[in-house]
This record gives sequence, C-alpha cells and structure tokens, in this order.
Amino acid sequence: MNKDIPLICFDCNVALSNWDKFLHKKYPTNLGYVLCSDCTKKREKKLIKELADSISDLSFYDYPKTIAKYKALEEKERKEKELEKQKERKE
Repeated sequence: MNKDIPLICFDCNVALSNWDKFLHKKYPTNLGYVLCSDCTKKREKKLIKELADSISDLSFYDYPKTIAKYKALEEKERKEKELEKQKERKE
C-alpha cells in the first residue's frame, strides 16, 4: 500500500511535471513547499519588480542638482569667512 503522493505546486495546485520534480530533488529549497517552474518565475519577477521600484528613486545621481548644491554650500562658506574677516578688522 505504498502509493506515491504526487507533488503539487503550492500556488497553482497543479501536479508538478517530471522536470520540476527532478529540479526539486536536485536543488531542494527550505521553503517547506514546492513550486512549479511557472510560479517560481512569477515570484522571481515580482521580487525583481519590487526591488527595482524600491531603488528607482535615484535622485542622488542627479548631477546638475548635486553640483548646484555644492556650489551653494561653497558660496555660503565663503560669505561666512568674509563676515569673520570683517569682524576681525573691526576689532
């Protein structure tokens, strides 16, 4: 009475193909469940999209704004130094 229980995909509830079974045996995962190739690809694409969206704010790479910010800081520091020199001269 030893019947083989078919492996079923966790997401789509479809029996795994022989290729998916082979991959699962050769490269087991620690997920605790089995996924077919299609569902694995869907999950990978979803993760890639989430990662891409999370780093899509690359405003710190905006070169002209960065240069303008540094120039403004330099101008501010230069004015502060001039004020200090004027105070020293008055004293």
